[in-house]
Amino acid sequence: MQNSYTRIVLVLIIGLFTFCTSYVHSEQFVIVDKANGDRLTGRMISATDTHIEIEYNDQILKFSLDGNTLSFYSSLENVPDKLAMKYYRNGLDLLDIELPDAAKNTFELAIQESPKFADAHYQLGLLNKKDGNIQKALIHFKSVLLIDTQKYDLVPELREIADNAIVAEDYKQAVNAYQLIITHYPEHKSIAKISYQSGFLLIEELDDPDAALDLLIAATTHYSFSTDHEKAVYLIGTIQARSSDYEIALNTLRQFVRVYPDSVYVNDALLKQATIYLQQGNRKNAVDIANLLLRQHPDDLSMVEQAKEIIRASVWNIYTNFLPDPSIQAISVDGSTLWIGTPKGIVQIETGRNGGWNVVEADAWLINTHLPTIPDVRSIAVNQSGVWIGTRNQGVIHYNKITNKVKKYPIADGPTWIRDIELDAEEIWFATDRGVVRKIIETAEQFRYHGNDPVPDDIHSIALTPDTVWVGTSGEDLTAFNREEEIWNPSLFIDIKQETKIVQFDVIEGKMLFTWYNEEDINNGFFHVNWDGTNGRSSTIFEGTEQKEELINIFVTGYVDRSLLEVDDIETQDYQVIWIADNEFVTIYYPSKDEYAGSIGYPNIVLEDLSVQCITVDRNRVWIGTSKGMLTIEKDKIIQLRE
Repeated sequence: MQNSYTRIVLVLIIGLFTFCTSYVHSEQFVIVDKANGDRLTGRMISATDTHIEIEYNDQILKFSLDGNTLSFYSSLENVPDKLAMKYYRNGLDLLDIELPDAAKNTFELAIQESPKFADAHYQLGLLNKKDGNIQKALIHFKSVLLIDTQKYDLVPELREIADNAIVAEDYKQAVNAYQLIITHYPEHKSIAKISYQSGFLLIEELDDPDAALDLLIAATTHYSFSTDHEKAVYLIGTIQARSSDYEIALNTLRQFVRVYPDSVYVNDALLKQATIYLQQGNRKNAVDIANLLLRQHPDDLSMVEQAKEIIRASVWNIYTNFLPDPSIQAISVDGSTLWIGTPKGIVQIETGRNGGWNVVEADAWLINTHLPTIPDVRSIAVNQSGVWIGTRNQGVIHYNKITNKVKKYPIADGPTWIRDIELDAEEIWFATDRGVVRKIIETAEQFRYHGNDPVPDDIHSIALTPDTVWVGTSGEDLTAFNREEEIWNPSLFIDIKQETKIVQFDVIEGKMLFTWYNEEDINNGFFHVNWDGTNGRSSTIFEGTEQKEELINIFVTGYVDRSLLEVDDIETQDYQVIWIADNEFVTIYYPSKDEYAGSIGYPNIVLEDLSVQCITVDRNRVWIGTSKGMLTIEKDKIIQLRE
């Protein structure tokens, strides 16, 4: 049995030696275990089917295969001890008499004795592969490759594992097998095909764009002759666009269209370019591409609809750059700038009537670095002297515009979630998950109302009028604070059902607005009412969905269009313009006429599956903060679309 083992190993090593020399020229070491128990270690010189020659202590020694046990290694560090070798030979003997489970246990004992025993790992890899335990097989094959890449040609075994995994739709396992080949056999003849196929699986089946990008770039760089090159370049461009590398993505996609003008992917590449132009604010180039596709494919209904969607989306200004995080949680207009709150801090943006978008870094940097950690900004209020920032569990931050100083104002009873901030010349009010906090500006006195009727803990929004503070709770009612008498009173409206919940408030001249949703009736809408709570009118906006997030994300704001005021004695509320936004669209409403001036859906081709999170108005345009970035549109464009 021992001589049989020696001949088998010799045949394997001669074949492997030939295989390895096609890649690198490296030394092979031979361990000769003689029948009398002696062990010699030397460098391999040559071998035949009967003898082997090694260099030992500067001498050339020749050994017969009969009566000697030979083992071959590329590094002396990996040589197993005698006990490990005994276990290993016993394992081979057990395989000869068809006892694979017993052999497996014996090979594992060999590895326990000598963890870097490549031969034992190899046998365990084969046995686990045969048993269908592919995960374990890959672990042992990987160990073989890490110990001694040159000892075995594992490419056939790994490719078989990958091919079977693809058939079984276990794409992660397929990629793991392919990656071992890519890493350890970089010069193998199959490496080009494997590299492309791994990249395709990573992006198309496993949605791992970062890993796919690195692999596909390497593949297209080194194996440009492959028939997979065309698809890979297209996918590289789409991945770069997903990661917001817009200029790089545009260059990739332009080159793709130029090199492969007849590709089945060329129209998709053009649409992707148009989408990137929209994200960059270059609406002209986006529309030009859309019109080109409309001219070239007038009978392709899918292409026509996608091109028209590009054109519809071009009426929006879309901003995703220069934001600490794409999730916009709060917005406040401050002259010609916007303060924008995100989970990763605040940013100040200089805006222009032509859609400008420039970062003002200094003041926001002072705010973001004032606390030990970057603030999770949930609400913002601005006046002439400063900016108040409400955070989640980090208190309130105040930025003084005059002194350029930042100060933290803790809320009584510890950190809370500051959901809304409203202020006037006398007071600042905070809506929190622990009730309402009122701060007197002149005296700095602070009062908290919570935990009892009529003010519960969970407050979402506040509205300030000269006489009243309106508070929206997570329950079914509104609570009002009489500012003159300093007393609270619950206030219910006859046409707002008990199970209706308040989302958000706003105040415009003479009127208070708030949005609501009702899970039981599966609808949402907004309420328009006088400051004193009289003459209220509710309007339903969206109904028919059982998804709570579709109902709860509804926001309202408004302003008086003074350009329409012709005489001073006309009621300003006759010229109120109200904006309502939910997850589906934004619409304009004129309350004096009970008339909607138009509505428009969001540019989903650019910002897919967005959720609306906040809204503010700046004269005749609205700013909408979403989970995917910032949107803005002018009132005139919506009206023109309707006309």
